[in-house]
Amino acid sequence: METEAGDIEAQGSELIGAPAGVRLEHVDRLHRMGAVAVPALRDVSLTIAPGEFVAVVGPSGSGKSTLLSLLGGLDRPTHGRIHLEGVDLGRLPDRALADFRLQRVGTIFQTFNLVSTLSARDNVALPMALAGVHRAERRARAERLLDVVGLRDRAGFPPSRLSGGEQQRVAVARALANRPGLLLADEPTGNLDTAAGAEVMRLVEELHRAGATVVLVTHDPEIAARAHRTVTLRDGAVVSDTGAPDAVPAAAAAPRPPLRLRVLEAVRLGVAGLPRRKLRSGLSAAGISIGIALMALIISLSVGIQGSLVGTFRQAGQLQNVRVSQSVGDLTKYKPFDRAAVERLGRLDHVSLAYGQVVLTGTVETSGQGPFAAGAASAGPLSQRPPSAGRFLNAGRYPSSDAAEEAVIGQDMAAKLGWSASAAVGRTVVFRGLSSGFAVGGQGIRPAQNRPPLSLRVVGVGGGGGAIGTGVPFITLPQQTAERYWETIAAANQWQVDEFSSIMLVADDPGSTDRVRNEARSAGYDAQSADDFIRQTQQVLLYLGFGLSTFAVIALVIAGLGIANTMYTAVLERTREIGVLKALGARSSDVRTMFVTEAAAIGLLGGLVGLAAAGLLGVAGNAIISNLVRQQIVGLDLTVFQLTPGVALATLLGAALVSGLSGLLPAIRASRLSPMLALRYD
Repeated sequence: METEAGDIEAQGSELIGAPAGVRLEHVDRLHRMGAVAVPALRDVSLTIAPGEFVAVVGPSGSGKSTLLSLLGGLDRPTHGRIHLEGVDLGRLPDRALADFRLQRVGTIFQTFNLVSTLSARDNVALPMALAGVHRAERRARAERLLDVVGLRDRAGFPPSRLSGGEQQRVAVARALANRPGLLLADEPTGNLDTAAGAEVMRLVEELHRAGATVVLVTHDPEIAARAHRTVTLRDGAVVSDTGAPDAVPAAAAAPRPPLRLRVLEAVRLGVAGLPRRKLRSGLSAAGISIGIALMALIISLSVGIQGSLVGTFRQAGQLQNVRVSQSVGDLTKYKPFDRAAVERLGRLDHVSLAYGQVVLTGTVETSGQGPFAAGAASAGPLSQRPPSAGRFLNAGRYPSSDAAEEAVIGQDMAAKLGWSASAAVGRTVVFRGLSSGFAVGGQGIRPAQNRPPLSLRVVGVGGGGGAIGTGVPFITLPQQTAERYWETIAAANQWQVDEFSSIMLVADDPGSTDRVRNEARSAGYDAQSADDFIRQTQQVLLYLGFGLSTFAVIALVIAGLGIANTMYTAVLERTREIGVLKALGARSSDVRTMFVTEAAAIGLLGGLVGLAAAGLLGVAGNAIISNLVRQQIVGLDLTVFQLTPGVALATLLGAALVSGLSGLLPAIRASRLSPMLALRYD
C-alpha cells in the first residue's frame, strides 16, 4: 500500500518540526588505534541551510558515515565546531546531546536497526517512549506514521515478519516519531531491491518537500542525483560541492528538554528482553526463588511462632500469669512450696490471685481394667478458666466447681481404657497416688505405701493429655479436689515434701506482669512470666534464623552472580540495540534504568515463585504441626508459618533489590557504550 502523492506534504507540520540548519567549521575527526591516529575527516567546513536536500557521496572510507554521525550528535569532532540551529554540538554535555538527538534529529540506517522483540508499532513508538509521551498518544501517532509509509496493516508484526523494504519504511516512520527538523539517511536503499529502494526514496523526497532538512549518504549516483546538492568526500576532505546553501542557518535557542523515559516503560522495555534468554533467565530466577523461599519460611516461622505463642497464652488466659518454681541445682536457695508460701506470695503488690499446682504420679483403674501408670494435676481455680477453654475439649465439659470429684482425662487415657471420647464422659475412674510431683520411686522421694483411692467421674475428654516428655497419661483435677487428696495421701504416708510443684501468680493487669515477676525474684524465688517465655523463644528463633539464613544468603548470592552473568551476556548480545537506543536519543541513565529493571524483573519473577513455594510449604508445615499438636492438646491450632502481606512484600522487595544490584554493573557498562561503536558491533 503506497501513500498518495502529496499526502506527506499536506501533513508536513504533523510529521516534521521546523527545518534545521547546520554549519561545520574546520572539523577534524581522528580515530585512535592504539598509538596511531587515523584521520576520518580533515578540515571539513560545510553549511547546510534549513530545508535543503544534500547528498554526500564518495568512495568507501572517505568519511561519509563519520560526517553523518557528527551531524546526528552520535560522535564529537576532534577539532572544529558543529553548529545545529546555532548550538555547538561539540560543547553539549552527553545528556543535552541525547536530548537534541531525541527532539531534532531523525536517522534512517542502512541496516534498519529495528528492535527485534518489538512490533513495528512499538519500534516507531520507541523514540516517543524515550521522550516520556503517554502510551495512548504514542500508540496513536505510531499508527498514523505507519499509515503514512503504507504499513498500517503490519503494525503488530515483529521485524522478523517484515520484508527488507517494509523494515526500512518502519525505520522511516520511526525517524519521524518526535517531529525532527533534520533527517539523516545512511545508505537507506543499500540493502533493498530496486522497487523497495524506490519506495523509500519516494518517502524521503516527499519528506523534504514537506520542509525537512535532509542529508543522505549514498554510493549510488542515481540516488545522489535526486538531491538538490551533492557534496563529495575523498580521504576525509570535501573535494567538491555542487551548490552553496540558499540561506545561512540562523541561530536558534535549544529546545526545551523533553520528559524522559518513564519507569514503567523502562520496566516494559527491560522485560521485553527476557524471552531472548529463557534458559539463563529461568535458571537465575530459580536461584532467586530458592533463596527467597528459604528467607520467607524463616521469617514466617519467626512471625508465626511468636503469634501462635501470644495467641495460645491469650486463649488460655495466661498472659498475666507468673510461674514461680524452685531454683534447680542450688539447695541453698530452697524455699518451701506450701500454703504459707502461696499466702506470702499472694500478698505481693499487683498480685490479684495466687495458687499452687498439685502434681501426683500414681495409677488409674476402672472396673475390670488397670491399674496402669498415670498422673494427676490440679487445673487451677475455676475463676481462671477463660471462656474459650471449651475448645480444648474433644467431648464433655470442665468440672463444675473447684471441689467437685470430677475430672478431665486425655484422649490417650480414654484410648487406653478402650473408650471413645464421647463414651468416656460419665464413666468413673479411680486414681491412687504414688509420689508427689513428677518424681517416682528411686529418685530420693519415698513412694506411698498407703494409697487411698480417689473416685472421680469423667466429665470431659481433652487432647493427648500426657505430660510432655513422660508418655504418662494425666488426669486434670479441680483445684480444691487435688489439694484435698494431696493432704490425705501426705498424712497417710507422713510425707515431708512440698505440696506444690509450682506456684502461679496472677497479675492484676498485663502491664504489671514484669513487676510481679521481679518482686517474686526479689523474695528469693525463680519466677518466669509468659512474656519471658515468649522472649526466650524469640531469642532461640533469632539464633536459629541466623543459622538458617546462611543457606538463604548463599542461595541469593549464587543467584545474584547468575543474574550478573546473565546481564553481562545480555549487554553483549544487545550491544547493537543499545547503540540504536542511544542513536534515537536515549540517555545513559535511560539505558542503565532499562537493564537494572530487567535484572530486577528476573528477581521479582524468582521472588514470586519463591513466595508461592514458601506458601505451599508453610501450609503443609502448618497442617502437619497442627495435627501433631492436636494429638497432645485438643483445640490448640498452631499456625507456626505465617506468611503475612508484610513478609511477602519485604521478600519481594528483597528479591528485586538483590537482582537489581546484581545487574547494576552490567547496566553501567551498557550505559557507557559509545553509540557509534555499539552500532558497528556484530
